[in-house]
Amino acid sequence: MTTIITLVVLVSLGIVLVDGECQTNGGPIDNCCCLGYNSNNYNVKSSGVYTIGNFCGVKCSNARVYCDTTSGGGGWTVIQRRKDGSVDFKKRDWVEYEDGFGSLYGEFWLGLRSIHCLTSEGNWELRIDYQLSNGTKSYLHYKEFSVGPAEDQYQLSISGFDSVGLTDPFIYSHNNITGMKFSSRDRDNDLSSINCALSIGGWWYRSCGVVRLNNDYNDIITIYLNYQWHALPFIEIKIRPLNCNNQ
Repeated sequence: MTTIITLVVLVSLGIVLVDGECQTNGGPIDNCCCLGYNSNNYNVKSSGVYTIGNFCGVKCSNARVYCDTTSGGGGWTVIQRRKDGSVDFKKRDWVEYEDGFGSLYGEFWLGLRSIHCLTSEGNWELRIDYQLSNGTKSYLHYKEFSVGPAEDQYQLSISGFDSVGLTDPFIYSHNNITGMKFSSRDRDNDLSSINCALSIGGWWYRSCGVVRLNNDYNDIITIYLNYQWHALPFIEIKIRPLNCNNQ
C-alpha cells in the first residue's frame, strides 16, 4: 500500500511559516504561498510536489505537499485529490485518516493531523475544484476553514461560502457540518443512528447526507448542488492562508 509520509507532530506550534526565503533549487520551501501569487509580481513556480521545511514550526522537520500555483491566484496546499479510483478512500480506519494515504502525484488524502497543523493558527480559506460527469468544471469557495486537534476529534470549522450561483452543500437540508467531529469506520462521531462512514467513507457528518467525497470511486463520489445530485469524476480540495497574497 502506497502511503504519504507525514510528520507526526508532537506539539501544535502554528502555521507553516519559518524564517528565510523560498528555495527554488529543489530545497525546502516555507509554504506553498512563497512559490508565488499570481495577483502580485512574484515569480510563480509550477504546480507540483514540494518539500516544506520546519513543518508546523518543528525545527529540522520536513513534509511533502502538493502546491497548486495556478488556481484562483495560486498558493494552495492540496489536501485531497480523487481522479481515477486508483486509491481506496472508503475502507480506511481512524489512524489512516489521521496519517494520510495515497500518492501526492495521483490520488491522496493529506491526513487530519497535517491539516490541523496547517490551519491551527491564522485564518485559512478552502477551495474545492471539481468536474461533473458531463465535463463541466467549477469550484466551491469558503472564506474560513480550520480543523481542530486530535483531542477534539478533528472538529471542523467552515464558513463564508461565496460561490455565486451555487448552493452550499455543507449546510443543505439541516446537514450543516460546521462543528462536527470527523468520523471513520472505526470511530462514529456523527449524529445519525448509524455510522455514516461505514457506507460512504470517513468525513465530517451530521447525518449521512449530501457530501460523499470519500465514497468508493466506482460507487460514485457525489455532492448535492443546486438541488440535485452530481457525480464527480474529479475533485481536488485545497487550502491557503487568507494573507497568502501579502507574503
